[in-house]
Amino acid sequence: MSSDIDNIFTKAASGMSLVKNRQALTIDYVPEKLPFRDEETKTLAQVLSTIFKGARPSNLLLFGKPGTGKTAAARSVVDRLAKKASELETDVTVIFVNGKIAGGSAYKVIFEIAEELGINKEQEKQVHFTGLSMGEATDRVLNFIQRKKLHLVLVIDEIDSLVDRSGDDILYNFTRANQRMKGGFITLIGISNSLTFKDKLDPRVRSSLSEEEIVFNPYTVDQLRQILQERAKLSFNEGAISEAAVNLCAAIAGREHGDARKAIDLLRVAAELAEREGTTRVDEKHVRASEDRIERDAPFVALKNAPAHHKLVILAIIKSTNGITGKVYDIYLSLCKQTEQKPLTQRRMTQIINELDLLGLVSTDIVNQGRYGRSQKIKVMIPLTTVEEALKEDINFASLID
Repeated sequence: MSSDIDNIFTKAASGMSLVKNRQALTIDYVPEKLPFRDEETKTLAQVLSTIFKGARPSNLLLFGKPGTGKTAAARSVVDRLAKKASELETDVTVIFVNGKIAGGSAYKVIFEIAEELGINKEQEKQVHFTGLSMGEATDRVLNFIQRKKLHLVLVIDEIDSLVDRSGDDILYNFTRANQRMKGGFITLIGISNSLTFKDKLDPRVRSSLSEEEIVFNPYTVDQLRQILQERAKLSFNEGAISEAAVNLCAAIAGREHGDARKAIDLLRVAAELAEREGTTRVDEKHVRASEDRIERDAPFVALKNAPAHHKLVILAIIKSTNGITGKVYDIYLSLCKQTEQKPLTQRRMTQIINELDLLGLVSTDIVNQGRYGRSQKIKVMIPLTTVEEALKEDINFASLID
């Protein structure tokens, strides 16, 4: 085994690399110029520019499907905002947090903000990782902003995941804080993959949060092709990828709602497969193999790493005969009992189903049951074999798979 591993490493070290800049093939990479997003970035910059006049910019919501450039546009603009503020010696603090990476936990988001602000370097009124109530933690952050008279631009990416998991109390507190602050202010920028995100919010939060809105439309196939051509120039050595391979990546991603992240992922995995093969160029066959690899691996990884109750909900849906919410919840309660898990409320289970829907693991439809009202019908969208593979190594769930 050790000799096989050594051979893999030796081959990789001695083999020719097709890629000169791997960072440019990651979804976190933000290019100097964002193609086809001039209007959106200009609008965002215009809204934020009032900070240089000593005024609080409006709160913003950025909407769009995954891979439409929302996060890249926000990062690009707020980074330039911070740079210009530094040049002009203007007081601006920028914080960027991700609601999904924080596990959808409002407290974790508050803790991250406190860390970024440097609150926990002080001797008093720190925000600990655990141990405080949500209200106390929030008050300590807001009091710090007021005391330091900070002009804070707070960007919350995947804000819909935060609200699905923790509700909108944190947004209410932040959007209303400016009314009682005697010094400093907060401008909140929320980034959502869901165009119906606002429907989940309390009307008071909705009116405060969406003072300005920017919608990011999906890229067309031709736009994706041009984006990938520029990215390929940055990433690959000359002649290391064919034009046909780039065009195929654009066509595949364009077929799936114009997702630029999917297109770049296809390029990255295709390059990895070509290098393992030892070939001198990435071709169409590598892109097709890359598509198969991504389609097969994504649901498996998402489910394998999902929290326990997400797995239980998936199993409850599979075991239900009709996928109706009430029946799924009854089975979920039974599975919780078998695995000695404390059950969540039906409302929270419905939120988990919405999260699974966003991940593409399930689909949901509202069905009219006449005088019995309306109910949600849920269907698992991944093969049972994938579910079995993802859960079989977890001793808590392996016995639940029939």
